[in-house]
Amino acid sequence: MAEKTAVLEFEEVRKEYAVEDARGIPMSVREWYDKALEQMRQRIREARNGAKGKRLGELLVEQRVLDQEQLQQALAEQEQRGKGELLGEVLTTLGLIEEETLLSALRTQASEN
Repeated sequence: MAEKTAVLEFEEVRKEYAVEDARGIPMSVREWYDKALEQMRQRIREARNGAKGKRLGELLVEQRVLDQEQLQQALAEQEQRGKGELLGEVLTTLGLIEEETLLSALRTQASEN
């Protein structure tokens, strides 16, 4: 349950940030969002650590949203970025999945735990 709450809260703030960023936001606001999102990423990792159920990438491949090659591409990109981004962020940034697809998969993943 903690993971589900953390993930949904993260996605809401990330969407809000994207809207504000598109409008042009001051550096102080950008820094606030970056810090808040990093704290949320950490909460998600902590909640996910040791959790049972499928990992997001496995779930998306199983749902045929991604193929194994796309998942490997996203995982390599995630590692290369080295910023601690979550897989869902990388997948949407690369255009491999839509935001709504990500949210649906995250809800499914959280409900399985």
